Amino acid sequence: MVSNGHGKGNPEANGDRSFYTGALYYGSKVAPSSLPSWVNPSPTPRVPMPAIAAPVLESTPPPHVMRVENDPHFIIYLPKSQKNICFNIDSEPGKILNLVSDPESGILVNGQLVGAKRSKNKKLSTYFGKLAFYFQSEDMKIEINTENITLSRGSRSVLVSVKKEKTVTITLDKDMSFSVLLHRVWKKHPINVDFLGIYIPSTNKFSPSAHGLIGQFMHEPKIRIFNERPGKNAEKPEASLEVKGHNLVVTRGIQKDYRTERVLGTDVPCWFVHSSGKGFIDGHYKDYLVPQLYSFLKRP
Repeated sequence: MVSNGHGKGNPEANGDRSFYTGALYYGSKVAPSSLPSWVNPSPTPRVPMPAIAAPVLESTPPPHVMRVENDPHFIIYLPKSQKNICFNIDSEPGKILNLVSDPESGILVNGQLVGAKRSKNKKLSTYFGKLAFYFQSEDMKIEINTENITLSRGSRSVLVSVKKEKTVTITLDKDMSFSVLLHRVWKKHPINVDFLGIYIPSTNKFSPSAHGLIGQFMHEPKIRIFNERPGKNAEKPEASLEVKGHNLVVTRGIQKDYRTERVLGTDVPCWFVHSSGKGFIDGHYKDYLVPQLYSFLKRP
């Protein structure tokens, strides 16, 4: 999340994929004093939550990670097809989007949107300002925003780690992990605001019933990209994407990975699906709006 994307359906807008490997964030225990100022655990947990320091990432991150960044941009890596498919969700500040809903495993991830300080080019950009995680088996709720982290009803099986005051990783029984990246902007910037990105490894062990804007892709759909051709913009070729019984026109574009390059980001080529992912995601993006921060997705 730093250089913020603003165009609806803009494949050049700065975004980020949404699946990341938990092994990147393993490390040794650190003293509480080394926690960054924006991490303020609530006193509610009865069991101490150990903080794990993460090693510096020196190489290019593996591609098998799903990511969500500003506007919000989703990048879905499909391992079988070895393709990156990306889309934006164009919604409103205050709305809560379900990212992962797995009632069978009792795991929930939701994100609440915040808006930029003002519109640019007649468009108000949105970002994730708050992320909520619920682990039913541990009776654990974790809420992360750009200022602090609140833990409710702790358990030793859930670890919260911090990397260079920018990354928090939640690990559940070593089988599942979620990383959250904090993006700080200049406080006096006339438009941009601080925001969060989320990264989820495709190796996470969700149940077959997992869904949500990201959760549905834990079960990879079969796709076919064909008929690549020049687009309206010579630098952005088009192609046809066959997926879930739909034939979509997609545009070749670039999104951003900010995990190793904090300011400019690392370019990630992807095929961009327009109209808030219509045809690539199940249903309409509004189907993924939930009323509360800890609400599971209700499917028809």
